[in-house]
Amino acid sequence: MEGIDTGRSAGANKPFYTRASFWVGPFMWILGAVVATALAIGWYALGGFPRDHDKYGEVAVPGTAELALPEGDVRINFENGAHRSGDSTILEDQPPGLTVAVTPAGGGEPVEVDDVPSWIFSSTSGDRGHEPFAKIDVPSDGGYLAAASADGEPPPPAPKPPAIQAEPPKVDSGAALSFGAAPWNPLDSTFLGAVLVFVAVMLVILAFTLPFRLFMGRR
Repeated sequence: MEGIDTGRSAGANKPFYTRASFWVGPFMWILGAVVATALAIGWYALGGFPRDHDKYGEVAVPGTAELALPEGDVRINFENGAHRSGDSTILEDQPPGLTVAVTPAGGGEPVEVDDVPSWIFSSTSGDRGHEPFAKIDVPSDGGYLAAASADGEPPPPAPKPPAIQAEPPKVDSGAALSFGAAPWNPLDSTFLGAVLVFVAVMLVILAFTLPFRLFMGRR
């Protein structure tokens, strides 16, 4: 009969934000796109999925150590103590003016050190943690002298013999810089990794919202 409102037409007149279809539809997809984009940018800025952050050894701040480094991409992470704050564990701040110089042990030009944003991630385990600090492109395999310094700290001492230890040197307390492996990427492509991160997040959103959409479509 004309003039009789149905439940469907009444629902259509409700504000969009009161409809379940909005929250499991446009809202979730927009939220997912924002999260996916942020994670993809983080992946690309970091250069991939971090791994083995202290594989090649650590140097105290201030301090000096000779490390055996491989040719290619080597990542430098800031490492320090961590403390509990509520339900989370917080990494102690970097000392002001933190810098590192990496030079061939046999002499030569210093290796260029490129900054890596520390806000991308931090990881803690027990009372220690680390975050990204820098990266270097090592010209060839061999021994390299790593000297870490910071404002207000004494100059780093010269390394003591034997220069290169049987095992990579470790620092168990206080501020340090750790030298680790290059991040992992699918097919060694940072761009492909970022794309796959974006796609993976959107697939998760699809898997989460699809059952709700199908259920509402049957009502």
